[in-house]
Amino acid sequence: MTAAASRVKILCVRPRLNPECASFLNALVDEWMHALALHCDVEMIEEDFDLIEVYERVKPDFLLFDSVHWGRNHRLNIANIDAYPELPRALLLNCDPHDPMRPLMMDSLSTYGIDTVFCTGIEGPQQMNELRRFDCFVVPKFIDPAVFRDYGEQRTIPVTITSAHLFPSFYPWRAQVTAEIQQVIPTLLYTHPGYSEGVVNPFEIRDESYARTLSRSQFCISDTTVLDYVVRKHLESPAAGSVLVAPESRALKDYGFVDLENCILGAPGSELYAKIWAVAANPEIYERIRANGHALVHRRYTRQAWTHILDWFACRRDLKPGQKVQQDGVFGRFRAVPDRGHVPAIARFDVWDNPMGVRLRAAREALLNDGDLKSAAEGLNECMTWIGHIAEPWFMLGLISFASGDFETAAQLVAKRSAAQSKAGASLGLLDPCEIAWLLLLGWWLGDRDLVAQVNEAAAATAHVSIRRVQWLIDGAATIEDLAAAGLDGPRPGDCLSIHWLGDEDFDSWTGLILRGRAAREQATAQAA
Repeated sequence: MTAAASRVKILCVRPRLNPECASFLNALVDEWMHALALHCDVEMIEEDFDLIEVYERVKPDFLLFDSVHWGRNHRLNIANIDAYPELPRALLLNCDPHDPMRPLMMDSLSTYGIDTVFCTGIEGPQQMNELRRFDCFVVPKFIDPAVFRDYGEQRTIPVTITSAHLFPSFYPWRAQVTAEIQQVIPTLLYTHPGYSEGVVNPFEIRDESYARTLSRSQFCISDTTVLDYVVRKHLESPAAGSVLVAPESRALKDYGFVDLENCILGAPGSELYAKIWAVAANPEIYERIRANGHALVHRRYTRQAWTHILDWFACRRDLKPGQKVQQDGVFGRFRAVPDRGHVPAIARFDVWDNPMGVRLRAAREALLNDGDLKSAAEGLNECMTWIGHIAEPWFMLGLISFASGDFETAAQLVAKRSAAQSKAGASLGLLDPCEIAWLLLLGWWLGDRDLVAQVNEAAAATAHVSIRRVQWLIDGAATIEDLAAAGLDGPRPGDCLSIHWLGDEDFDSWTGLILRGRAAREQATAQAA
């Protein structure tokens, strides 16, 4: 946005706060709004409202919806949501990629008429296949340069590792480095202070005190998780004047991090520690790497530089007939391009599978193509050791149980994510569309009337191809002359989106999976008799 441009007005719709969530987590999410407010007029609304009434008062240029997540887990009811259909509506997908509330967020896309999604990292489209059907752009994380800056502190801490022992299976690179590096280089290990609200931790450091600790450190260790995505520490450490040490990472490359140019990258082990020693022993090389890392973050990834959503809106506002908005690569600028054929939302970018995606895709292929279910299950079970609230493997394990004829276990596993959501304090209880479909089918085949009644209510309010298929099956599986007309061939405009990796497969593949499960069940029943 140029200085001469008029200030854009954004109405930001935010779910209500979860009082059980640690306040500092919500403060981190609030930073996105603070960044926007530097460049435009932001009106935030966090209670149920009437769109016509609020629009007439605010006169926004577009609506921006904040994600439903653990910190803000109560989605708003909006009267007259269908008013002003020409008003652009976008979602800022800034939640944890494993948050149990994600089905609420995905349901918002159709409920609120959202057509554009801004993901704060590639993990959004990696985790949720169905997002790829939208104009889904990728924008970077950022830092507040007033907090994360070089304080000129004497660098008395050789190496700092924050949250050193947290979730070692999810942060395996950091876990190994933590165990090894302190044997060869003096290392400060800072234990994670926890996420509980109302618990006083006398050792907790945050904000400037945390940034000053980074500034006193020569090197800071930061993992990209087993799924290889960037976290705030990757930007905070170099911004505060330390040298970032991290794994070789495709995600870090997108941010511009290059080994021995502005950071140190490598696999854990003696070679990495020797590299750190060598850099530390040469003040000229150390200072060059440190200064380059600091400059990279402060040049590209600050609140002041974070104008991506406004740049998108400016481009969209000036579109001519027959044009659409396209992002020029990950984190790139927005431009108008001819809307002909299948024009990707992001140029020169293909979503690649992260390690969990590899296992989910393998399970999908095994289920749909009569593959090795035991091997697929082993891969999914490995994912479950990483972190407690990863949900997609539970669902896929449920479908493996279904294909093996164990319907009772299948029902338990398919429902497991929604059960976790309820335990997290969300009275909303929204099931994912694919969970609805499979629980409806399993309840029907198991003769579980209570489950069928419960899920039928959810199915009546949810549009998704997997639900339409199951309802068609329960209604008698009449001969279909036109799959498209019946809504059974694939997604329809306005369908809800699922977080899961199985649910929008072609009709023949779905039918094959149904027959496979029924045959396995019949065989198991015959053997038991």
